[in-house]
Amino acid sequence: MVTALSTMVAVPRPVFASADNMPNNPFRGASLSTAKVANGQVTVLEVDLREEDPALTDLKARFNQSSIALFQHPVKPAGIYCGLIGIPIGIAPQKAAVELEWKDSKGRRQIDSVSLRIVEGNYKKEILQVAPKHVKPNSKDLRRIKAEKKEIRRIYASSNDRRLWYGQFIKPLNSDITSVFGTQRLFNDELQSYHRGTDFRAKVGTPVLASNFGIVRLAKNLFYSGNIVIVDHGKGIFTNYAHLSKIDVKAGQRIARGDQIGLSGATGRVSGPHLHWGVKINDAYVDPLQFLTVISEILAP
Repeated sequence: MVTALSTMVAVPRPVFASADNMPNNPFRGASLSTAKVANGQVTVLEVDLREEDPALTDLKARFNQSSIALFQHPVKPAGIYCGLIGIPIGIAPQKAAVELEWKDSKGRRQIDSVSLRIVEGNYKKEILQVAPKHVKPNSKDLRRIKAEKKEIRRIYASSNDRRLWYGQFIKPLNSDITSVFGTQRLFNDELQSYHRGTDFRAKVGTPVLASNFGIVRLAKNLFYSGNIVIVDHGKGIFTNYAHLSKIDVKAGQRIARGDQIGLSGATGRVSGPHLHWGVKINDAYVDPLQFLTVISEILAP
């Protein structure tokens, strides 16, 4: 019986066998839902421990300098674990690997890997006109932005160890999509960033719902995001809801799928009223709509 499942951080690189790191018993029960995945999308690592050494302990998985949070598969038999792997939007096409590390029955460190190929996503460009201060912030605003980035990094680095979400994730509102994930954005004709979420058409004051169960980790106004709520769903999964006109929850509050977390608006760096919905997995922003599909596939009987 496996006595521990944990994660660790390391630079991703294929592991080649040598006299020093050759596994005595290569890990046979690991696979990916797709071994060819675009930057900005999600693939699922599945680990079946039922065929492995019962004395195996301290299993860890890592990719792209981030740990992969493993959890008991929601619908498959006990002993089958899975973890979501977010591919960063800015990573170049390449061959890569998910690394596995564990200890055998004699306490010896063993390593192995699962290969994948990252391909270029098909992302568009768009031009937006916003307030000049949100393109070229003054020194006071830059200090604020720096402090906010530090706060956000701290939040995303400390996801709950438990899986807090149950069942399918839902869209925060039902509306037309006005901007898709991954779009290269030119604000006032200057390239600033990639769009790290999905934008929904929404008049000011439209109710915004939580996508799943979790804990509110941030509920405040930020320079770029305006009024924003960040929800930790556990095991490295976060959703965020930005540019709100009103926030109806507080940091530390537990929420359920479908709870109202605020009202849509036009705060922060915007060209008009809408809702920005983002998903972050193990330190990588991913396409929220593709994420919904992946969760549906995990939950399929």
